[in-house]
Amino acid sequence: MKRSRGNILRRLWADERGQTTIEYALLIAVIGLPAITMFRMLLAILAENYRMVTFLELLPFP
Repeated sequence: MKRSRGNILRRLWADERGQTTIEYALLIAVIGLPAITMFRMLLAILAENYRMVTFLELLPFP
């Protein structure tokens, strides 16, 4: 039983099928998720800037 478990683990460690897929998934996670967060923050900053400019443009002259 123990020998069989060792053979299975050894075969899994040596098996490289799917390695490229995992690497691409990790790259997407490492690059994509922070990029989405940055785009959301940028969108919030731009929306607030637009609100401020619109508010200042609509103020009546003194």
